[in-house]
Order: sequence, then C-alpha cells, then structure tokens
Amino acid sequence: MLTKKTLVMLSTLTLVTTCVAFSTPTTEAAAKDTYSQKIETKAETRPTLRKGSHSSYVKDLQQSLKDVKYNTSVDGIFGTQTQNVVKEFQTDHSLSPDGIVGPLTWAALDENKVERKQFPVSTAITFGKKELGDNIVFSTDDRLRKDNNDKVYYRFVAKNKDWMDQGGSGTIGWYHIYKSGDVIEESN
Repeated sequence: MLTKKTLVMLSTLTLVTTCVAFSTPTTEAAAKDTYSQKIETKAETRPTLRKGSHSSYVKDLQQSLKDVKYNTSVDGIFGTQTQNVVKEFQTDHSLSPDGIVGPLTWAALDENKVERKQFPVSTAITFGKKELGDNIVFSTDDRLRKDNNDKVYYRFVAKNKDWMDQGGSGTIGWYHIYKSGDVIEESN
C-alpha cells in the first residue's frame, strides 16, 4: 500500500520528468530560438545609445561596427560619424535607420558577428565563381547584409578579367551572393 509520502514523491518525480522532457530543445529550430533568445537577452542588457552618448558602451559599439566592416573611429563618443555609420548598418540589416542603438540594433550586431564566421567572404566568392565562372573577379566592401526576408548576403561587383585586360572596366554587374548559395543580379 502506498503512503501519502510515496504518492507525493511520485507526483513530484512525474512533474519534474515532464518539465525536463518538454523544456529540452528537440529540433534545430528550437536550438536556434534558444540561441536567438540569448542574443536578444544580451542586447537588452546594454543601454540605448544615441548621438551625444559617451561611455565604454559607445566604444564597444564602435569596435563592433568596425569588426563587421563599417568605417568608424573608436573613441567612445557617439557623434555624427557614429550616428551615420549606425544608420548605414541599420539600413543594411532591414532595421529602421534612426541612428539610435537599442536592443534590435545590438542584437543585429551580435548576430552579424556570428554569421560572418559561419559565412565568410571566401565562401561567397566560391558561390559566385561557381555560378558566373572562374574568369570573374569579385569585389566587395566585406559587409554582411540582411534582406527583407532576413536572409544574409554579401554585395559584390563582378568584373570580367578579359575585359579588364583589354583596358575596360570589366564590370558585368552587381550581385547579391547569399549564404544559401544563391547568386542574384541586383536590379537597377
């Protein structure tokens, strides 16, 4: 015969087991959601920065922008130059280009750093050569961007080596080369 104490212990054990089973990410999507939540949580712990701010957080922001190939000084002062670079970054990542660094911009910066490691420029060039041929030279500003569908890509100008050897610019067009391997010509 089961005692009250045994019944309580069994109920507790069942509850704990059920919670653990349901809280463990079982799919890649769940793992990605957990990762995204960590980035967003980290972003939310940093202060909102705007023109006129000056602190070590501004310095961290400026270094982060520099790390992801945006040209800015690292002096800890959020002036006009930093504001303009933040707006460029926000535009390139489908964020509202208001020049204010809040949780969404912090999260986009953190995510960009990780995505650059997963999708380096050299991989994008390999995709481009596979699609357009080995006789093509690619140039980029090395900025990893996001489109409106949240897909990451590099923007390249593609030039034909033969045309360049003949004295021309060689430019055949501008292309977005995506992490998926898609190579899409930019429309004017």
